[in-house]
Amino acid sequence: MNSIPNEMTAARLYEPGRVVIEQIPTPEPAPGEVLVQIAACGVCGSDVHITVEKSQFLAEYPRTPGHEASGRIVAVGEGTEDWSVGDRVAIWCGIVCGKCESCRAGEENLCDDFKVAGYDWDGAYAQYMRVPVPCLLKLDDRVPFEIGAILSDAVSTPYHALAVRGNLQPGERVAVFGCGGLGIHAVMLAKMLGALEVFAIDPRESALERAKEYGADHLIQVGQGLPPYKQIREATGGRGVDVAIELVGREDSIEEGTKCLARRGRLVLVGIGRIRPKMPLIEPFVAFSHSILGSFGARKEDLMQLLGYAAEGRFDLSKSISDRRPLEDLNDCLTDLHEKRGDPIRIVIQPNGEMA
Repeated sequence: MNSIPNEMTAARLYEPGRVVIEQIPTPEPAPGEVLVQIAACGVCGSDVHITVEKSQFLAEYPRTPGHEASGRIVAVGEGTEDWSVGDRVAIWCGIVCGKCESCRAGEENLCDDFKVAGYDWDGAYAQYMRVPVPCLLKLDDRVPFEIGAILSDAVSTPYHALAVRGNLQPGERVAVFGCGGLGIHAVMLAKMLGALEVFAIDPRESALERAKEYGADHLIQVGQGLPPYKQIREATGGRGVDVAIELVGREDSIEEGTKCLARRGRLVLVGIGRIRPKMPLIEPFVAFSHSILGSFGARKEDLMQLLGYAAEGRFDLSKSISDRRPLEDLNDCLTDLHEKRGDPIRIVIQPNGEMA
């Protein structure tokens, strides 16, 4: 194990906009914390909101962003007896109180005092990161660091939306609105969870071709032919889908989602946008027992489940890593994701180069 340097390279956000790559003191773990050498951190759309788009603001600056990470423990604080130097870990991105009604109900992603890595505490766009023990999950040797990283958000968020909020059952039909970094994994997960048919809906032909590779049965290009809900109705003999998941946060796709639901159908909203979508017609909505559900992030339990699936080889995420880049390229990566240059699924930052 290499010695821990006194200083490390980190991305620092001093205000909404570009991050500054600079040298800062390497943190030391407090009691109940470990120090993780970061192997991989996925570049997420949420990072774009606080940087390139300047559409979300942090409570405190400067801050090191990055919340989708994995690595290896290199130092431990007091009270961390279950963890050792050298352990490979995936990092669940939230700090929770453990006491509120949501935490007691096992819904810690809805904690009254939820704090997110990279937003409320320094995150993983750095060579090292302090991590509270409750955020740690063992990363099996069979799971590469980069896969362990993207599981913590890019995969666990659509998993929670489908399996938990949408209560997807084997043999049901699913519509996925938006086939970007989250949506493409929603397609894969829906098939893994036993969906009979998966409809992928996106305006980009390239995104739809990729969705087909991930298991989509029907590809619907927005703006081509009939509206998506009518194409879904036609393909299902008028029945519709049991679960529609919206990952874009657009008024038109939410409206389409409400129109394509079968009896007892559930529309799960994951995409975030400053919009006020139209309410569906109340009579069929009530008569057919439709539901509209929000879904935020994922529980630690969801990530644990996915890490187990990955170790068992139940899915292949190797194609989800669009590029691997050094920390110094982070601003370019954020712009690439914002502008969809190269049509990325997940760009992964490796602050310490490739770690074994």
